[in-house]
Amino acid sequence: MQMKQEVIDRLLVAKDLLGRIRFLPITRPDRVTLAMYILSSHDAAELTFAAIASHINVLPDRNKSYLMDYISAFKQKYPNGEVPGRDFFSQLNSVRVNIKHQGIFPDYKQWCHVGERTYDYLSECTEKYMKILFDDLDESALLADENVKSLYDEARISFEQDNYKATLEKIGQAFYMLFESNKALRNLHVGDPRAEDAIKLSAFGINSNDFLALQEFLPAVYKDLKSNPKIVWHQEKFGHPANWNENSADFCLRTFLHVAIRIQEAEWIPGAIEFSTLYEHKITAIADEVEIVQEPPQYLVDPGERKVVRILKKGESLRGLVSKPSELSSMLYLNRKKKDVVTFINLEEKLSGDIETDKVKITCVPKEHPVIKEYFPDLPVIEYDPSQ
Repeated sequence: MQMKQEVIDRLLVAKDLLGRIRFLPITRPDRVTLAMYILSSHDAAELTFAAIASHINVLPDRNKSYLMDYISAFKQKYPNGEVPGRDFFSQLNSVRVNIKHQGIFPDYKQWCHVGERTYDYLSECTEKYMKILFDDLDESALLADENVKSLYDEARISFEQDNYKATLEKIGQAFYMLFESNKALRNLHVGDPRAEDAIKLSAFGINSNDFLALQEFLPAVYKDLKSNPKIVWHQEKFGHPANWNENSADFCLRTFLHVAIRIQEAEWIPGAIEFSTLYEHKITAIADEVEIVQEPPQYLVDPGERKVVRILKKGESLRGLVSKPSELSSMLYLNRKKKDVVTFINLEEKLSGDIETDKVKITCVPKEHPVIKEYFPDLPVIEYDPSQ
């Protein structure tokens, strides 16, 4: 029997709900999170059973039907067979009622894997009554962006044609488009397997190991000078034919779909901004004839002469980067041990050297960039903290 689109849609939504909570890396979730798992699992089960009931025409005889009503209807039509997971779903229903109506929270030990158990039992049910497994449902219909969906379809065609390199390139392009279309994802980069990204995405129900492996298989995708996406394979890393094979391409197709569906609606949240993005240092001479000096390293046989690269007059200022010399650096440059100095670098003037701290005032000032002026117009000047 051919499935109606409304049946398929309900199954896909149920599968997506469970995909968000199925493999979360939380061994002991807090009770609010656990309650969310249970409510989501219950919703997914109800959606699935409603779809099955519609498909096999055993809808309960009432206007409003609940989870256990569907299971009872299945049992009436198939009295000689047990509904897979019937006892589990009965317990799930009771726990959900306790949370919703009584404010009673369940034992995490019993219910921390509720998403995975619900998925497995529902897959047994769809196989028994509809001859289809959850795993076989085509979730690509849930991709919201038509361009992303189109690139994913092209990737599947390339896979069927055994063009695995092209498969990975199409997936990379689809990821790039997904990241660019959502402000919440713009700090993610295609082909860049960063652990911090995997940790952040785990909140969406994404397996961190799978995400990192997917990123390793994909090419980097950048904007070219005309702001068009450009595919770059880094041969010295993972961009070589040994990784362009059927197993890796199949894994990437499945993992991309799993990841894309769960992050495509990600909402923007504020993120901490690094000091160096907004600020630079400003040194102002508070004495006359303040020297910026390049000291010769003492470990050389002929260390050379001390070189003064710039002299500041009192009140004169320069912008750049200030850093404290490390202990090792101070050992190699003996003169640094005799004075309290900082290293100053100005890239525009190709200027670098040591400055004695008691001869300058160091402040942290907003960078003179139009974007910073537009979005951070009231950013204050702050004192330099030498302890950092």
